[in-house]
Amino acid sequence: MTDDGNGREWASHPLAVKSEGAFLALATGDALGWPQEIRQRDGSRGIETVPHIEFKKWTRRSGGQYRPFEEIIGAGEYSDDTQLMLAVARSRTTYGADWWKAFATVELPLWTLYERGGGGATKRAAQAWIDGGPPWKATKRDAVQRYFDAGGNGVAMRVLPHALFLADLDNPHDLVRDVILDGSATHGHARALVGAVAYAYAAWSLVRRTCTLGFGELLDSLLDESPAWGTLPRSDRGGGTWLAAAERVTAGAYERLWTQTVDEMRTLFETARRGVRAGALADDHAVLTELGCFGRSKGAGTVTAAAAAYLVARHAAQPQQGVLRAAFEPGADTDTLAAMTGGLMGCLAGVEWIPGPWLDVQDADYLRHMAGRIAAGPNGVDRRAIPARPDPRAILSELARNGDGDLVLGEGTRAQAEAVADPRAIAKSIAVRAWRLRTAEGQTLYVTKVTDRPRRSRAARPGGGKNAAQGALTGAGTPGAITTAGAVAATLGSESRPAEVLYAEFCKQLHDILRMREMAPQEIVTALGLVPGQVRTWLERAEKEGEVSRASRRPVRFALPRKSLL
Repeated sequence: MTDDGNGREWASHPLAVKSEGAFLALATGDALGWPQEIRQRDGSRGIETVPHIEFKKWTRRSGGQYRPFEEIIGAGEYSDDTQLMLAVARSRTTYGADWWKAFATVELPLWTLYERGGGGATKRAAQAWIDGGPPWKATKRDAVQRYFDAGGNGVAMRVLPHALFLADLDNPHDLVRDVILDGSATHGHARALVGAVAYAYAAWSLVRRTCTLGFGELLDSLLDESPAWGTLPRSDRGGGTWLAAAERVTAGAYERLWTQTVDEMRTLFETARRGVRAGALADDHAVLTELGCFGRSKGAGTVTAAAAAYLVARHAAQPQQGVLRAAFEPGADTDTLAAMTGGLMGCLAGVEWIPGPWLDVQDADYLRHMAGRIAAGPNGVDRRAIPARPDPRAILSELARNGDGDLVLGEGTRAQAEAVADPRAIAKSIAVRAWRLRTAEGQTLYVTKVTDRPRRSRAARPGGGKNAAQGALTGAGTPGAITTAGAVAATLGSESRPAEVLYAEFCKQLHDILRMREMAPQEIVTALGLVPGQVRTWLERAEKEGEVSRASRRPVRFALPRKSLL
C-alpha cells in the first residue's frame, strides 16, 4: 500500500518533488531525533519522550568532561547529519568531476568550524585533511588503523545526494563508485561503506520508481539486487591509494572483509523482511532490537541502513509514523536513524505527506534550493574551480576579533555573523562565546569558541602544607606548564575533591603537550614542573583508566580507544 490515503500514489511524483521531500524529511528526522539521542547519553534538559510532530527548544551539554558548557538548541535545528548531507550536495552541484576533492579539502575542513554533534571518525578525518593529507596516509600508524576501524553510520547519513543526483542513470555502477569514494574521505571500514552503498541504492531505487511500491518490496529488491550494490568497484578510489592502504592494513584481506560485510548486510535485510512480513502483528521495537539498534553496534553503518529500510518498508503507507518511530525510539541512534528514514520516505513519497510543523525545520528554504539543484543532476553543475583549503582556526580568530558583520569563510563564500547569547559555562575555568552565521546562499551555521580563563593561584586551606589536595595548579615556566604548591601526595585513591581536580587538570595539560609528540615520563615531569613521583602515580592511573597508553614504557602517548564507530 503506497498511497497517501487520498488516492494519490507516491510513485507519481517527479524527481524534483521527491528530492525536496527527501531533503526536508532528512533534516526533520535529524532535528526530532537529535535531542532524544543526547538525552539518553548525558541527561540534557528540556526533552519530551512522548513522540510528537512539533519541534521543541532544548538544552544541550557540550565540551566533554573538562570544558563543559550548556547551549540552547532552537526548535527545529539540525545536527551534523544534515550539515554533512548539505556539504556533499554542495560539492556535487558546484565542482563537477572534482566534487570529491572539494568535499575532502574544502567542505570537511570548514565543517569543523560549525559542526554540531559530529562523530569522532569524521572529525579526526577532517583534521587530517586540514593538516594536508588523507587519513589513510597519516604519519602515525595508530591513526591509520583507527581510520580503517571506523565503521559507523557517519557515511550513510550523508550520501542521499548521490542517489538523487544520479537518478537518471540506468546502471548503479557510478552510484556505488561515488558513494565509496565519498565514504573513503572519512571512514575506512567496510561496515561504514557497505551500509552507505546499500542505503544509497535504496534511495536510488525509490526515487526512480514509476509504479507503486508493494508491501515489503523495498527489502525484496535490496536482497535480490545485492550484486548491484555489493560489488567493490575496481575503479580509482581515493586518488588510487586508498584500496592499497586498506589491503596493507588488513594484510591483504580487505576484499574478503568487504564480501563478509555484504553478507552481513544481506542478513540484516533478511531480518528486516521477516519483521515486515508479520504485517499488523509486527513489533517494531523487537525487530529493531534484533537488528542491533540498541546494542554496541547501534551506530554501525550496516545496522542503521537496515533499520531505516525496515521502517520505510513497514510504514510506507504512513511515512510520518516511520520517522517518528525512528526519532523517539529510546536507546537508539535516534538522530541518524530518523534522518536516514526521513530521507528514504521523501524519495518514496515526495512532499505532500510532510506535516506543516516540519516545513519549519532549520533552513527549509535552503534545503529546498539545494534539493532542486541536486535534482537537476550533472546538467545543473556550476563547475567552479576548487578554492584554497580554508583555515578554520584563522576564521574563528577573525570572528572572535570582529564579532558581528561580514565574514569570509573561503574563496567565494561569505557569511553575516551575529553574536548570540553566550552558552553557560559549567566549568569555572572556561569562557564560551557563540555566533550565528548566515551564508550568502541561505544556510545557518552556529559557531562556538571555548577559551581557558587565566589561572589564578588558590590559597591553600588551613593546615595545608605540602598536601596535593590543598595545592593549586598555576601557569609556570613554559606554555602549558603546571605546578603544585609544594610536594604532591601520592595518595590519590581518596575521594577528596581537590585531589580529583588536580588529577583532571593534569590529564588536560598532559593531552595538550602530547598533541605535539610522544614524551618520556621525565620529559613530562620537566614540561609540567611536577614532582617526579607524583607524575608516575598519575600516569599509572591514567593508563589504568584508558586516558593514555604505554605509561609504563617510554615514550608516553595518549590512548586511541576504538570505542566510537562514528
